[in-house]
Amino acid sequence: MREVFRRNLATSEKKEQSSSIFRGLVFALFSGISFSIVSVIVKQMKNLHPGQLALYRFIATFVMSMPETAKTGQDPFGPRELRFFLVLRGVFGGIGYFLNFIAFRYLSLSEASVIIFSTPAVVTIFARVIFKEPCNIFQSISVMLTVVGIIFTTKLPTRLNEASIAYSSEKIYGLLAAVFSLFCISAMHLITRKIRSVHQSIITFNYSWVGILEIAILMAVFRNFKWHHCGIQSIYILLLALFSYSGLTFLVMALQCEYAGPVSTVRAAADISLSFVWQIFIFHDVPDSYSIIGAVLVLVSIFFISFGKLLSSNEGNFLSCKRFGY
Repeated sequence: MREVFRRNLATSEKKEQSSSIFRGLVFALFSGISFSIVSVIVKQMKNLHPGQLALYRFIATFVMSMPETAKTGQDPFGPRELRFFLVLRGVFGGIGYFLNFIAFRYLSLSEASVIIFSTPAVVTIFARVIFKEPCNIFQSISVMLTVVGIIFTTKLPTRLNEASIAYSSEKIYGLLAAVFSLFCISAMHLITRKIRSVHQSIITFNYSWVGILEIAILMAVFRNFKWHHCGIQSIYILLLALFSYSGLTFLVMALQCEYAGPVSTVRAAADISLSFVWQIFIFHDVPDSYSIIGAVLVLVSIFFISFGKLLSSNEGNFLSCKRFGY
C-alpha cells in the first residue's frame, strides 16, 4: 500500500509539473485576448479622448485590486527595497497605455497592434542583456518571425517602392504614439520580471494609483474631458474596466512564472491575430495578402515558443531534452 501511494504521488507530481510548463504562456494568451477586446472598445468610443478612457482604465484596476491587496495582509506599497521599481513600473505603464489608446484611436486596429505588440523583439533582447535570461534557438526564431510578420503587416515592401507617402497629422500622431508606447510597455514587462516576487495584486495596486495621478495630470494639460453618453457607452466603460483588470492580472501572473521574452511573444501574437478578426467582423475592413502573411508568421512564432518550452523541460516525456539532445 505504501509503495502504491508513493507511485500515485509521484504520478500526480509529474502531471502537475507537466501542466505548469505552459502555465505562464496560457496566462499570456488570456492577457492578449483581454487587451485586444479593450482596443476594440477604445476604437468604438470616438467621442471621448483616449486619455480619458485610459484614466477610466486605471481607476477600475485600482478599485478592483484593493480587496485582493487587503486580503494578502501585506504592505500595499510592497517591500521597501522594491518600492522604487513598483513606482517606476507605474510611470512606464501610465505613459505607455496613454499612448497606446491614442494609437488605437488614430491608426487602424491591425496597424496599431503590430507596432505596439512587437514587444517580443525588444523585450527578449533587453531581457537577455539586462537579466541574462536564456535565449534559445526557438525564441530567436520566434523573434525573427515576429519582426518579419510586422514588416509584412505594415506593408513595408510596397511602401518602399512608392515615390512618396503622404501621412495626415493624425496618422503621424498615431505612429509616434505607437512607437513610444512600444518602448514603455517593453520597459514595464522587464520591470515586472524584476519584481516577480511581489504578489500580483500589490503590483497592480501600485501600478494603478501611479497611473491615475499620471493620467490625471496629462488630462489637465489637454483639457479635453467630456462626460460619456448614456446607454451603451456606460456598458462599454464597464467592459473596459473588466477586461483591463483581467488582462493586467493575467500579464503579471504570466511574468511571475515565465521569462519576459516568451510572455511578450505569446501575448503579442494573440493580440495581433485577434485584431484582424475584429477588423473584419466589427469594422468591416478586409485585410490584404500582406496582412494575412504577417498574421500567419506571427502565429507560427507561438508554435516555436511552445515547442521550445516543451523541449527545454525536464519532465521525462517523449519530447524531453535528453531524447532530442537539446
